[in-house]
Amino acid sequence: MVAGIDDHPLVLRGLAAYFAEFEPDVRLVRVAGTVPELLASWDPGISVVLLDLQLGDGTCPEENVERVLVAGAQVVVLTSEHRPAVVQRVLAAGALGLVLKEDPEAAITEAIRAAAAGRFFVSSQIAHGIVADPRGMVRLSEREREVLGLLARGLPWTTIARTLATSPETARTYCYRAIEKYAQAGVPQVVGM
Repeated sequence: MVAGIDDHPLVLRGLAAYFAEFEPDVRLVRVAGTVPELLASWDPGISVVLLDLQLGDGTCPEENVERVLVAGAQVVVLTSEHRPAVVQRVLAAGALGLVLKEDPEAAITEAIRAAAAGRFFVSSQIAHGIVADPRGMVRLSEREREVLGLLARGLPWTTIARTLATSPETARTYCYRAIEKYAQAGVPQVVGM
């Protein structure tokens, strides 16, 4: 049995109709808008959960994956999200696959079957590119992200330092650390110093 979590349930209801007509062995038995909503009506027979990453409740995608895993089901990410860092974090949290909403229904069915068997699955070349993108492997601290964001807006070091209540030298140090992390992941970054 399969469940789905998406704050726009139309996609999941369409999949349920597809499964009923073309894949009768795959049954979408529950649809919820949030992880807590699904867990409140949890059926222990659910073996796979299709999970959208961008839910309207503002929850953390990695925590959502972990909560579903604790409930006893495998997770397949079904999303339109293309940012490698977000996708790679949920895969690191334990999701067994990635299917993009733009992929054909047969790919979603294949992902569900793979996850039910405990196998990893990526649905398409685009999804594979997202999973394999080295930028997603870079883990920046909150302060490093803040400095890079302000720098990307074209702010001078003195303004960045003032905004973050630090010195320009400390702000540069955060930037250098971020650049080093990208370099270690094999992603060259060009940042004006």
